[in-house]
Amino acid sequence: MSYWIFTVTEHKIGGETFTAEEIFNRRMKDSFWGIGEKTPNRKNLTKGDRIIYYIGVPKKIFAGTATLASSCFKLNDSQKKDYGHGKQFYTTVYGVLLEEIDIWHNPKYVEDLVPKLKFIENKEFWFSYFQGGVRQITEEDFKTIIGERETTLVEQMVTSKDIESQTEFALETHLEEFIYQNWSNINWGSGIELYKIDEQDGRQFPAGTWSIDFLAIDKDKNDLVVIELKRGKTSDSTVGQLLRYINWVKENIAEKGQNGRGIIIARDVDKALNYAAKNLEYVEIKTYKVDFQLLSFKK
Repeated sequence: MSYWIFTVTEHKIGGETFTAEEIFNRRMKDSFWGIGEKTPNRKNLTKGDRIIYYIGVPKKIFAGTATLASSCFKLNDSQKKDYGHGKQFYTTVYGVLLEEIDIWHNPKYVEDLVPKLKFIENKEFWFSYFQGGVRQITEEDFKTIIGERETTLVEQMVTSKDIESQTEFALETHLEEFIYQNWSNINWGSGIELYKIDEQDGRQFPAGTWSIDFLAIDKDKNDLVVIELKRGKTSDSTVGQLLRYINWVKENIAEKGQNGRGIIIARDVDKALNYAAKNLEYVEIKTYKVDFQLLSFKK
């Protein structure tokens, strides 16, 4: 059994506006949920999996749960008509059936739960983890959201053995946002653009129960590029994580003949990081510097 978050947000199409709550209520009545053809996790949705629904801005709430009554399937013409309701927006090629639907009378505000959720590493910019329609989470996070598990005080503290520098971790939390906001102004060395699919723009791209800081595509070479910030983690942990993500992307996202490579962004390169990535031709390391100045104010 796997655990998933299905995200629903407002959409405007064909001159009509569909609010997130309207879409959610419509699909709950249908006992059905449409899935995008290129949704990365589409083929992994399996009968019996558990779902939590997240309703985006302005509500920003977890609204209920359901169980998948089917794996993801391709709709026939009759199903397309029934679930399409005569609207272009609701018409879909793929979807899943739902059962055991539980719409919460007292929804849970996501911001109250962010500190306890392990799949959200960058707590300050938590909203980037809810891009796209489908994200896999662990059973532990699922139980935290539905209230069956209390997070201990120790777990709420950042004590991961993979974190070497708390200062670097905090700095690169904001570096991620800076890179995202200034992407087009950064010299990547080639024509690298964020990988966009459905409602996901490549930031905190879901890779199973993990999240890739940035998934991009090299427009010159057609390579998929995994970009990871070191975030104060040990060098071994950083390289191991990057390789895991590259292999996941090759297996789940890449088209036939499409290569994958990686970029590590670090404040500096120590011996451990240099040796860990030394013979990996498809892994590049880029460093950054922060220009901080104090200027005198003339009174």
